[in-house]
Amino acid sequence: MKIWEVHASLGHGPIRTTADGDAEVAGLVLSEKAYLLVMRAMRPQELVRLVEQMGPAEAMAELLRRFGGDDLDGAGRRLAAGRTRLGEPVLRRNDETPAAAESGRGWPLANSN
Repeated sequence: MKIWEVHASLGHGPIRTTADGDAEVAGLVLSEKAYLLVMRAMRPQELVRLVEQMGPAEAMAELLRRFGGDDLDGAGRRLAAGRTRLGEPVLRRNDETPAAAESGRGWPLANSN
């Protein structure tokens, strides 16, 4: 069971697992590593509230502003925008493997022209 499934079972809001195994929080998709990075600074209900109030696109931008900076966890990890294998926006951690990008996951938004 994924940690966000535990959070959902505790009634923290609309959190589910996507077909690709990522977390979907009220329409915002995060990789497992990105979800865990965000959970170091926010409670699940805070993340749900943010997405519900701002919408998935604006919440993604806000999370990138908050967690896209340098060295958030002391190891240089931060959030980065990407694409799922179906081309949907997703938040990933900046150090997620190139193998994920080769499978169609994690393509940078800037390269999606």
